[in-house]
Amino acid sequence: MKKIYMSGWTPRDIFVFLLIINLLQALQVKEAAAWSEHPLLVKPALANHPVWRYATAVEAVTLKDFLIRTESELANFLGRQEAWSVTNLPNYKPCPEALMFRATGNPDDILERFYSAIRINPHVKVPLYLHLIPGQESFNRDPADPAAITTLANPGAMLSSRYVWVRAGEMLDPFEVLCTANDEPDYGFDLGLFEDNGTAYGKRYGFGIQPFGNPNLEYSSQAPFHMGFFHEAGILYKFGPFLRETYIDYRIFLYKALSEFAFQQGQPYWGWRFMGWGMHYMGDVSMPYHMKPLPGVSTTRMMWINLKSILGASRARDNAVQIVSNRHTVFEEFQLQVLRKAYQDSENSHPFLLALRDSAGNGAFSYDFLINTAALQSASAAREIDRILKKNVPVRMVSDPKIEVSDLPELEKLMELIPGEMGSEANSRVIRAIARQMRSFSMNIRSFMDSILKNIDPESYSG
Repeated sequence: MKKIYMSGWTPRDIFVFLLIINLLQALQVKEAAAWSEHPLLVKPALANHPVWRYATAVEAVTLKDFLIRTESELANFLGRQEAWSVTNLPNYKPCPEALMFRATGNPDDILERFYSAIRINPHVKVPLYLHLIPGQESFNRDPADPAAITTLANPGAMLSSRYVWVRAGEMLDPFEVLCTANDEPDYGFDLGLFEDNGTAYGKRYGFGIQPFGNPNLEYSSQAPFHMGFFHEAGILYKFGPFLRETYIDYRIFLYKALSEFAFQQGQPYWGWRFMGWGMHYMGDVSMPYHMKPLPGVSTTRMMWINLKSILGASRARDNAVQIVSNRHTVFEEFQLQVLRKAYQDSENSHPFLLALRDSAGNGAFSYDFLINTAALQSASAAREIDRILKKNVPVRMVSDPKIEVSDLPELEKLMELIPGEMGSEANSRVIRAIARQMRSFSMNIRSFMDSILKNIDPESYSG
């Protein structure tokens, strides 16, 4: 408190600060995933991209071999990228000097050096595999166990997906490599990176304490890397500066640059795979619940329910957080169930697939596009999405704060439950609302992809 007074804050300033921080840091981010199973969205969104007319098969290369082949150039590149991030990313926390990647010629610790330099979970598993969509042929490849792909203690929805192993040296369709890579950042890349996450690497990485969510929940710790609150009321930023401590822009531009570097080094497999990693975060931008901390809760209401919480009546605050969490879960689960069924039934004219194939309105990717087009659209849509879910999904799932919706067995039958209890028009309203965001998803990832390809010699795309 003494430090706050010394910085010129008045007692009123401190009071408002406590109101806001009390609510926003109470957010218990149980699931930080945005769209579920990204390859299901990327396939239709990018299948008609003109690059596939001339991008030929690429040779599968392990990450370790890629790093060994490019070590000297990579050290120089990552140094330049760090300087760029410090200069161009407003809320970036610099990489500690001791973690910077250096070319030592030692292959034994090269993966560890790379993971530390880009500050991801050093226990990640980055094998050679493909993520299949429903109905896709495996070509007699051996099935891959999700536990061998993710660091997550509970693979969750991954258990319903299909993965197959590929061998180093195998020639692969670059579109398959790109689609597979789109899901990988949700497999543990950004877990445990903060000082208070109880990991040795989190204490070294320089990101400080986790700005929001519960640092003791495994999946919660990735939230600040997959979310971005760029369009909040000024008073929230003034008294809750931790809202700016999100790093989705860092991940997007890091993997964009790594993709370009790999292509330029004659390593197209990793050009496409790094592109997919960055594209994952660009897709997350189109998820409204990742661009607004509490959709449907006004700034005035935030302050009111927190005043009551500080005075000892925390129920309203806890209820608001639980309801938003439940609606977020319902959005993701409904999207996944409906999209999987559309694939299984070959419903090529389903509104989701039509929306994803809609390539109209793409903007040129830049930092301004990321913040003031992509993120702004998503943040602006959040309140309406929240309202539609409230009115068209059974009350117990989206408006009863006593329920943790992820614990309800009927969540697995959500696409039958909504029309069954709420009527077919309710189902259509939810589908239309999500389809609008899928158009934004398509626009965002195409913009990101085009920004990489325009900087690369077309001969570098192929093996």
